[in-house]
Amino acid sequence: EYNGLYYHSSKFIEDSKYHLKKTQKCEKEGYNLIHRFEDEWLYKKEIVKSRLLNLLGKTPNTIYARNTIVKRVCSKEAMSFLQENHIQGKVGGWLYLGLYRNENLVSMMTFCNPRVNMGGSKSNKIKVELQRFCNKINLSVVGGASKLLSYFEKNYKYDEIFSYADLRWSSGNLYNTLGFKHTHNSPPNYFYIQNSKRLNRYNYMKGKLMKQGYCKTKTEKEIMEERGIHRIYDCGTMVFKKYPL
Repeated sequence: EYNGLYYHSSKFIEDSKYHLKKTQKCEKEGYNLIHRFEDEWLYKKEIVKSRLLNLLGKTPNTIYARNTIVKRVCSKEAMSFLQENHIQGKVGGWLYLGLYRNENLVSMMTFCNPRVNMGGSKSNKIKVELQRFCNKINLSVVGGASKLLSYFEKNYKYDEIFSYADLRWSSGNLYNTLGFKHTHNSPPNYFYIQNSKRLNRYNYMKGKLMKQGYCKTKTEKEIMEERGIHRIYDCGTMVFKKYPL
């Protein structure tokens, strides 16, 4: 489904679970519904096409992970690879692991800085977020995700790895293959729309709006709607976790 930002915004659709409910209804009928937002098609069309081909089992090029080597990726190369090949673009992280074939980066997995849980009487736990995984567009690296994650598990300490599957695109099958357990679903998230793009809601939190001089007694949503900036909701995410054996 192609979701135009204007007519799928809160100006016309108040229900924050609108897209999620459509996904769930399709699932009950035995269909996987994929939601593409307008800005993804306008600005990341080749990535969208590649993902759709992959979902249909029609990716034009295939290689095997056994024919690649794992190496750490420098930040500059990692940012460029993510921007060109991941639907969510680049992201800062603590560790970038890549699969190389003939010195060419063909697949990458990124991890957040470990988080320390100070609660409880036991020793502190190292929590790591698997933020991004993607192959080069129009390329399937069979066994790539498994090889990258196995390398991480063998070479880095952790007590828990967690990650999220976007319900607009995924049913979480990759995480099941990698040995993760589905713990719960998070509710739909929202973005604000300006100039045919979705913008991160954190840039428009109430505290930041108040510092800009907007009315303290109004809600974030009220302030933004008065500015003519409306929300659009996604389908939420599936949350997955994995622990050491």
